[in-house]
This record gives sequence, structure tokens and C-alpha cells, in this order.
Amino acid sequence: MRVGLLMAGVPGGLWAIFAFGVALALLARGSTQAALIALRDGGILLVGSSAAGAVMGVVIGGGLALVSRRAVGSRAWVPALVGGLLAAVVFPAEIVAVALGTDFGPLEIVVTVLAWPVMTVVAAVRSADIEGRTRRQAWLWTGLARRRQQPSPP
Repeated sequence: MRVGLLMAGVPGGLWAIFAFGVALALLARGSTQAALIALRDGGILLVGSSAAGAVMGVVIGGGLALVSRRAVGSRAWVPALVGGLLAAVVFPAEIVAVALGTDFGPLEIVVTVLAWPVMTVVAAVRSADIEGRTRRQAWLWTGLARRRQQPSPP
């Protein structure tokens, strides 16, 4: 789930921060109606990107869990390939969230589309951590999972 939230949070979160900043600037200038519209757009971006990230995380994690059960003795590139393919398939959910939150702004959509291959590579590289084969990335694991892995003191 954390990788999905990262994948959605980078483009969507940046646009949401920008929308909230615009809302504050408009409010300071006295344009209450325009500030409320910008605040609404920021909320749509925040909620939509969070929902898209949750869906992406569940799909990628579930797909990798299914693959890891079938391909226990497989090579390391198989989970990376599956993680990348799943990420590439589900990332358009974030593009839709950004499009809805920015009133189909072409610049915002193009920048989010440009983030698509980058986020696909991130999911592919982190796929071994996502499925639990390695635990090199501490931010992917909760404190309880890290404590279980560490040996207990004598």
C-alpha cells in the first residue's frame, strides 16, 4: 500500500499543495469565490490521489503476492517485471484523479503522464520489498515487522 501511496502522492500531492497555495493566495487577495474553487480542487486532488494510491498499492501488492506463490524459485527479474507491469496498468487511476482535480488542465495531465514511467520503475525496483522477499527499504515496513526480523538481544 505504501508504494501505491507514493506513486499517487508524488504527482497528485504536488498538485494538491499547489492548489491549496493558490487558494490561500486568492483568499489573501479577497477573491473568496475563486479561493473556494481552488480549495475544492485541492480536496479533490488529495482525496482522489489517496484513493488511487490505495487501489494501486492493493493491486500491486496482491499481484506480487500471487506471483510469489507461483514462482517461489524464480529469478529476481520476474517480480520486478510483474510489479512494473501492474504499476503501469493501474497508474492511469492517478491520471484520472489529477484530471478531475485540475478541471482537466492540460499541463497538469501532461506532467502526471510524464511521471507514469518513473513511477512504474519505482514499483518494479521495489517489488522484492513489496512482496516480502527483502527488507532493504525501511519505509516500506512497519516497526513491528522490522522488530520481528531483527535478532533479539542476548
